[in-house]
Amino acid sequence: MKSLPLLRTSLSLRKVKLQLPRLRGKSVPVIDLKALSRKLLGMANEVTAAQASAAEPILYGYVDTHVGEWLADARAHHDKVATQLDLIATRVVEAEALYLAHHEDQENVLHDLEGAVSHALDRVASPDVPFFDPEPRSKRRGRKS
Repeated sequence: MKSLPLLRTSLSLRKVKLQLPRLRGKSVPVIDLKALSRKLLGMANEVTAAQASAAEPILYGYVDTHVGEWLADARAHHDKVATQLDLIATRVVEAEALYLAHHEDQENVLHDLEGAVSHALDRVASPDVPFFDPEPRSKRRGRKS
């Protein structure tokens, strides 16, 4: 049954169509600036003037750590979405290849039918011509035309 691969392909494309809105709807990592600023203000209030030079690297380190965690989350989210898009692209490429192969098969069938009709019309138009069976395109070797 030739239509079974096309049925599988159309089902695969339906799954792709369902996955795309899910990808678009996923939330991206967001820096919680309110919590970060509250924590930094609390830490800064505890620092005295004598401790200011020693506390500065600690405060910068806290901000850098928070930003680094956000970057790691964003990178993980990006990698996950990129992987899902690669899987979708693979399905689409496979579907395209199956459709092109099916199209080529159907094109060959159409050419065979055209040849058979042309042969039948030639037989009807001039019945004195010697009889021969038209060679189907799929049986020809070494040439496509």
